[in-house]
Amino acid sequence: MRVSRIDLLFYTSIIGIYILLIGIVLSLTGCGGSNLKNPVAESETGTTAEESETTNDIVELTQIADVAEPGQVTDLDVRVTVTKKTVEPGEAVELTASVEDVRGTSVTLNWLNITQFGELSATSENPVTWTAPQTLNGDNVQVEVIQLIVTVISEVVSVGSSGIETDTQIFTTTKNVLLTVRN
Repeated sequence: MRVSRIDLLFYTSIIGIYILLIGIVLSLTGCGGSNLKNPVAESETGTTAEESETTNDIVELTQIADVAEPGQVTDLDVRVTVTKKTVEPGEAVELTASVEDVRGTSVTLNWLNITQFGELSATSENPVTWTAPQTLNGDNVQVEVIQLIVTVISEVVSVGSSGIETDTQIFTTTKNVLLTVRN
């Protein structure tokens, strides 16, 4: 099958019309361009547009100070709730941690059984269960110390007058939980 020059010209014009129609549709719907308004007001320029036209100067923008960043967190608001603080040998309690008002990309919990009495069900889950030892080895009372270490990593990316800036902050706090085992 042989294609004549007229057929080739016809197909080329049809393809050109389709491309033109697609371009018109995309420009009408706003695709391919910015639909944001210009964030620079006329009052923020170094010279006015009229001055620029008469002197052929380049219009420069005055520097506006970066917006102050919201106050940084210095202390983490961590709470630990325990189902019971005084238990009998072999009894289990549940410990739950909550961290309030945290702006972070990563929050890590680490439970530590400091005095090694009894047993924690996990070290990095929430909630965890602590089970008291079955015997007190002749003592009437034993005190268990469990620590919760909370680490928050906050990565902030901002655009300032000097370009894109990244800031990584690490906050950590430790909470002690005292549990009493009595016969």
